[in-house]
Amino acid sequence: MTSDIALDVTKLSKSYGAVRALHAVDVRVRFGEVRALLGKNGAGKSTFVNLVSGAERPDGGTIRLSGQEVHWQNPGEARDGGISVVHQELSLVPYLSVAENICLGRWERRGLRIDRNAMAERARKGIDALGVDLPLWTEVGRLSLAQQQLVEIAKAVAYDARVLILDEPTSALNAREVDELIDLVRRLAGSGMAVIYVSHRMQEIPRAADTMTVLRDGEEVATMATADASAAQVAALIAGEAVTRNRQPESAELRAAPVVLSVEDLRTSRRLAGAATFDLHAGEVLGLAGVLGSGRSEILEAIFGITSPVSGRVRLRGKEIRRRTPARMLGLGVAMTPEDRKGGGIVAPRSVAENLMLSARGRTLPRYLIRSRTEAGLVRNAIGSLGIATSSPTKLISKLSGGNQQKAVIGRALACQPTVVLLDEPTRGVDLHAKSQIYDLIRSLAATGVAVVFVSSELDELPEVCDRVLIIRHGEITGEVDGSQATPERLLALTISGDNDDAR
Repeated sequence: MTSDIALDVTKLSKSYGAVRALHAVDVRVRFGEVRALLGKNGAGKSTFVNLVSGAERPDGGTIRLSGQEVHWQNPGEARDGGISVVHQELSLVPYLSVAENICLGRWERRGLRIDRNAMAERARKGIDALGVDLPLWTEVGRLSLAQQQLVEIAKAVAYDARVLILDEPTSALNAREVDELIDLVRRLAGSGMAVIYVSHRMQEIPRAADTMTVLRDGEEVATMATADASAAQVAALIAGEAVTRNRQPESAELRAAPVVLSVEDLRTSRRLAGAATFDLHAGEVLGLAGVLGSGRSEILEAIFGITSPVSGRVRLRGKEIRRRTPARMLGLGVAMTPEDRKGGGIVAPRSVAENLMLSARGRTLPRYLIRSRTEAGLVRNAIGSLGIATSSPTKLISKLSGGNQQKAVIGRALACQPTVVLLDEPTRGVDLHAKSQIYDLIRSLAATGVAVVFVSSELDELPEVCDRVLIIRHGEITGEVDGSQATPERLLALTISGDNDDAR
């Protein structure tokens, strides 16, 4: 065993009943190396992270940290031993300060009182090591998502982590924040830390990682330098087959189709100067593109009744809908999937089946009766059609991978048989294969006449699935691009510059 090996995992295996989640996986990461961990949902990435970080115990295999074999009993032991994880869903306490969150669970005391000076010194150590500026005593809930992520990373650095695991670290960041995070990852590796970088965003991997390991069906299928493989080759390794680009949606005369949803002068917030006006036609997939903070998600929330707009009107099939609430809009055939899967999408203590049926009960299913046989059939059909990987419909949804949770959130929206579907970041944290499945699902819905609004921060996926893309700036629509003419480069230029001279 050489001294430069930070993490050495040998023959790591884990099963859940008859489901083999991980089988004889070998991973060796050196100090100062950034290793990308790739694979579609269900490939074993989350299981690997859980085993290495002490959240679960392996059935077989060994884990060595700096040459010493370890047997973690819980995540706290792994963290104290030098392995820290920053999960996609952050685990911060919003009403505690930055310093209190960094030192959470390790608050030093002076007698019976918390030693705030020692806490500040420890927190400052982590923040300074990142080379960023974070206010020590500001509540974390007041920070941006990018700043909150820095707090999570500062936790690891403050307590001398030797291995840092980042799980989908850029899934909710804008382009500038992604660049800053990747620069930070490279600096941490330059200081000698070993980093495992879990991501579905293939364009980031060559910039962030030195090497990559691809998992498929719980097994390691390849480990290589990032410079040695093209994106297409890596995608084929992940999927187990050649991955082809989804078809460009055909240019249809959608404007001749009936208008099912009309939005007129909808101003969603006083902080946004503009107001949005657009029509959505039956069978149309309409994309909303804009930088973070442009108001794209706020438009969906105002339509669905999650928030109350400052002004404006929403009409459904020509009739104005006032006093909108999510329950009322569901009853009228409008469904929505939220951007925040953990906070607003899944009901974590409930099963996959219960989550799938929540929107249907009282609408497409009897209001006061739970008919087990009927629901069981609907659940089986939903799991099969959406490709949700679960050992049982009764499994807690919180135990599924992020991508499979996302599919269940979409399935719940579709269970009420809507005519309009509002999708806010529906592929966030989803692998390439699952993304393709979601694209196909959206196009098949549109083919049946369902109208879809699709919000995404990944501009390269909007041309894949949308018939039209509207450009959003400060809550206002500043441009429109036909799906056949949309390219990621053009959409990026329009969202940044707002120049719409040739957008229509």
